[in-house]
Amino acid sequence: MSLRAKTIAVTMIAVALMGGLVFFGYETKSRILSVEKQWIDFNTYAAKSNYALSRINTHFGYGGFIHHFKNYILHQTEDLPPKIEEDLRETHLAIEDYRSLSRSEKEKEALQKLHHIVNVYRSKYEFARKLIAEGNTPREVETHVQVNDSPALEAIDFLTRNTLEQSRKRERETSLKLADAIRFIDLAALLIPLIALIAGLLIIYIRRLMEATQKTIAARSYAESLVEAAPDAWLIVDSDGYIRGVNARTLSMFGYSKEEMLGMTVEALMPRRLRQHHIGHRKGFFASMASRPIDKSGDLVAISKDGREFPVEISLSHTRNNGDSLAIAAMRDVSKKRKAEQRLRLTQQVFEITAEPILITDSNKRILDMNDAFCRLTGYSREELMGQTPAMLSSGRHDADFYQSIWRSLENNDHWQGEVWNRHKNGEACPNLVTISSVKNRNGQTTHFVATYSDISSLKENEDRLELLAHFDQLTGLPNRMLFHDRLRGARARAHRNQTIVAVMYVDLDGFKAVNDTLGHAAGDQLLAKAAAQLRACVREDDTVARLGGDEFAVLFNGLEDADLIGQLAERIVGSLSFSVECTDGPALQVSGSAGISIYPLDGESEENLLERADQAMYEAKRRGKHQYCFYRDIKNNLG
Repeated sequence: MSLRAKTIAVTMIAVALMGGLVFFGYETKSRILSVEKQWIDFNTYAAKSNYALSRINTHFGYGGFIHHFKNYILHQTEDLPPKIEEDLRETHLAIEDYRSLSRSEKEKEALQKLHHIVNVYRSKYEFARKLIAEGNTPREVETHVQVNDSPALEAIDFLTRNTLEQSRKRERETSLKLADAIRFIDLAALLIPLIALIAGLLIIYIRRLMEATQKTIAARSYAESLVEAAPDAWLIVDSDGYIRGVNARTLSMFGYSKEEMLGMTVEALMPRRLRQHHIGHRKGFFASMASRPIDKSGDLVAISKDGREFPVEISLSHTRNNGDSLAIAAMRDVSKKRKAEQRLRLTQQVFEITAEPILITDSNKRILDMNDAFCRLTGYSREELMGQTPAMLSSGRHDADFYQSIWRSLENNDHWQGEVWNRHKNGEACPNLVTISSVKNRNGQTTHFVATYSDISSLKENEDRLELLAHFDQLTGLPNRMLFHDRLRGARARAHRNQTIVAVMYVDLDGFKAVNDTLGHAAGDQLLAKAAAQLRACVREDDTVARLGGDEFAVLFNGLEDADLIGQLAERIVGSLSFSVECTDGPALQVSGSAGISIYPLDGESEENLLERADQAMYEAKRRGKHQYCFYRDIKNNLG
């Protein structure tokens, strides 16, 4: 072979070797990058899908929205709606995150089902808020907002299993590609530089694989921590009834250690009387593998290690692990809940049967509830009162300042008690003794007002009768001496303030004793009543006529600006007191009136002085011949 031929051959061999080196290097790199990309895609998909699922379970499951939603229906407190809104928002975000990863129609269909149930729950929650605001009881609200969440649980279960299946599929594909790349590298084992390159790439690949594995382990640990942090006890049970997994809440609820519980049968956590019956239920569940919501029947009972029995609510779901069917039970101790329900029922019964009228409003004074006694008191039905305010009962006897003082007292003292005149449905104004108390939440905010009522109509009537007996003369209906003194005191104060005068007239009937002695007390009483009527007819509306006793009367002239008017009034009064009383066995008896007048402030400052001096003037009028009047000012100089 010639040199040229050898040179060409060597060159061709070198070129071939170089081409082979380049080919093997490029092909090896391509295969390794393909394996790396597939693994990264798989790891990204697994991490994101697992994280989305964990968020859905956290914010939508029985430890999240459903738990808060049911508590909100039961307790109707305003601290839960923010949590419910947060759970719904996070659930929607998690569904959208998972939707961006979905690669099959079945995944999209499952996500659509889940999204639909979440929207149904949102509408039920908004409806529940409306029902609660309208004053419906927890039982009534629950009746209207029940949701069949089985499709959502089935969708979550499918997505969980689908994620696991996708992970296994991608793991197998990655393993096959990795094996193919290794076989290809074996073919190039003689190419040391290429082997070194492949070795370097493998190191990088392995390092990234380890990092991805660490992330996967961290994601799994996070998921396990979520299960451990769940507020409900979680049990994982196989088809034979053996417990395969528990969380910390389960151990706390039953009092066993984890080692004690793993391997126990689930029936061991029930009273003996229920175990055989539960075996049939368990077999039926694994036969149908249908998820069930939290049980509300109230007949599920568990037993702790120390023998304490307690009621529970359970939700069941199912999954598969390494070909085994597993049941996942979320269990909740409802002892406190049942006791609270009993207390609530007792409170409602007491509220309904109590004879004392009771009214409940919200913080905006809208009527939420009342008992039958309140309906009887006001004449309104429950339907007419609901949603209204107590202002509908206003009688018009109290002004705005009165009601503002009530609410100020409630703001400052959380309590008010007093007398309120309300109007019955028939239009009659009725007096009530009302006690109002504020109801506050844990944050000290007023949420409700509770008012109790007492009908005090009979008490007010008794007060009026006592007032009449205490201050009015029973024979004539005129004010008595006590009331006259009280009115004279007030008139004197107004006269002092307004720079006017007040006159007091003391009137005595002339000849009254003869009528009384001759014709008897009945005739005397008739004469007194007639004289009282005459006196009333002669005075002004603001003046007061009183009977001081026997045949003695007093007249109070209010707010006079002209002293000359007193004489005109006195003349009219004395002139009206002239009576002729017929006798069957003798001549008619003549009766007249004599009057004495004192003036404030000219004749005295006190009530006693004014009456005493009017009395003195009256006796002077009698001395002068009766049936006339006399001013104290005209005789005071003659009194020694």
